[in-house]
Amino acid sequence: MVINELGVTLEYYGYAGRILRVDLTKGKVWSEPLDPAMIRDFIGGRGFASKILYDEVDLNADPLAPQNPLIFATGPLTDLAPCSGRMTIAARSPATRIHGDSNVGGGFGIELKRAGFDVVVVKGRAEKPVYLWICDGKAEIRDASHLWGMRVRETTRTLLKEIGDLDAHVACIGPAGENLVYSAAVIVDYNRAAAKTGMGAVMGSKKLKALVARGTLGTKIYNPEKFREAFEDAIRAFADDPGSMLGRTIGSNFLHKVHNKKGALILKNGRLGYLEDIEWVSGETLNKYNLKPTSGCGLCYIACERNLLIKSEKYGDIFYSLEYYSLAAQSYRLGIYNLEDSIYNAKLAEDLGLDHTSPAHLIALAMELYERGIITKDDLDGLDLTWGNVEAVRTILEKMAYREGVGKLFADGYYGLIKRFPEAAKYALHVKGMDNIPQDARAARTYNMRYAISTRGADHMRSSGLSKLAGAIAVDDMAVSEAMKSFLLVENFTTMVNLLEVCTWAWSAYTTSFEYYKRKEEALINLYNAATGRNITIDDMKAACQRTILVERAENARYGLRRKDDRLPERFLKEPLPIMEGKYHPPITDFEERLTWYYRYRGIDEETGIPKKETLVKYGLGYVAEDLEKRGILR
Repeated sequence: MVINELGVTLEYYGYAGRILRVDLTKGKVWSEPLDPAMIRDFIGGRGFASKILYDEVDLNADPLAPQNPLIFATGPLTDLAPCSGRMTIAARSPATRIHGDSNVGGGFGIELKRAGFDVVVVKGRAEKPVYLWICDGKAEIRDASHLWGMRVRETTRTLLKEIGDLDAHVACIGPAGENLVYSAAVIVDYNRAAAKTGMGAVMGSKKLKALVARGTLGTKIYNPEKFREAFEDAIRAFADDPGSMLGRTIGSNFLHKVHNKKGALILKNGRLGYLEDIEWVSGETLNKYNLKPTSGCGLCYIACERNLLIKSEKYGDIFYSLEYYSLAAQSYRLGIYNLEDSIYNAKLAEDLGLDHTSPAHLIALAMELYERGIITKDDLDGLDLTWGNVEAVRTILEKMAYREGVGKLFADGYYGLIKRFPEAAKYALHVKGMDNIPQDARAARTYNMRYAISTRGADHMRSSGLSKLAGAIAVDDMAVSEAMKSFLLVENFTTMVNLLEVCTWAWSAYTTSFEYYKRKEEALINLYNAATGRNITIDDMKAACQRTILVERAENARYGLRRKDDRLPERFLKEPLPIMEGKYHPPITDFEERLTWYYRYRGIDEETGIPKKETLVKYGLGYVAEDLEKRGILR
């Protein structure tokens, strides 16, 4: 039951209505009702996760300490709206030591909500490996000793056989998570990675091999007729938007050509932005290997995943699905220009439980350091880490997952490599310890402020749209004050998508104009109100987005982050980016001005980068302001 603002008791609509709590140290599970105030203030998904993380993290403990929470959060539109198979996994990141979260698709979030829970909060550390079985309002901690050491696909197959229900869904870790590798991911349904920030390592630190969910409870919708209307409006918006249809017909790999045309690729660790021959990795080329039909997450209209079957003499038949960012990382970012090699390495990384992209980005940095003589063969167990050396990349991936030999050099992420080789800081493409930079910021200065201001480190998914049409080039020609207003529109919409837990790719990344942002925004508000009966406005939703961003920034302020940490990599600020025909993108010279305007619009102190007290109070976060004052953080 939920109590509204007037004190009237209502049933939960749109939400499952319960949080599952797990204490692995004590071996206990219990549930509690979802707090109506949390629904009102944070909506769901990423908002729930950020609120719980701020309230419950132990600031004085290591990120991998048992008492720190690991959170799995669905949203009110998970399993209801078009393209809604998403959830957020959050914890303090071992890789960056700040706010950490990751958004993932597949079927686990849907099944968790059908099983009766909006959120799972896991604390403690089991004495031996365990997995969590969740089914129709109940949960059980089970022994996973027989699973420890298994790779992802074997783990998933074994659990589904053990449960005896192929409709169940699995979120698990591989050897990388077990060995606390900082780029370890949580893998859902064989091949969907909750990547970045090391959530797999957090699971491994708790001896939690997997979560398995099965549910038949469903979710109540407050007004089915209005929900149907809103659902149809959303489908029409997708069908009318040319970007959405590109995703539907070609898949995300059309972006290789889009970014190449802009000279925005990341080649040779950010020293080049253009590739003469891009056709070999284009969406059209990959579609030649596509097995029909394409597939997607729950209720997906776009279905941008391509199920590829490549008959290789070298590797045998390779069956795999790979989206743009993962393929870019495993191919030309490493100087590898062979589709079979790239896809094989990506599939290997995933089976080991590694993030698709972070290890590749880190290896690309090491390749430049090797080229410059900063890293030698002696540091690499004799490996020749020249650009394009597929076998060397594969060896590092395998060794990294087990923290063996040369893999130890890469297992602690960017900060670990920079600690070993301080000169690497000059060439490292990361922000706050995270590497998620798939498009060079010099090619789109306004749009790619997203890397600098993201609360989890460099991140293209905190503010996402088809940059060419959503304003990157045109906006860069505006006055900075106006350009940053446009940036906030995209960031707010993407945050809204995260709170509701619909797909960022489908709803935001493929959106081609501010007109379509507006249409999709209205559709989402109507879907939410029809599902929940709450009748909120777009301003209410934007306030929840602002609240979530403020809480995440306040959390990071407690870890010591300040304005100096909201910064792009040195290379973007000091070096031009060579592109086609002797042309280049200049370095970014107006970064500080853009950052100041961002702070001003968000109500953040322009000198410190910390949310202002009056801003926190305005958005109902007075307790956060008091906490920061007691710690001497707020001026």
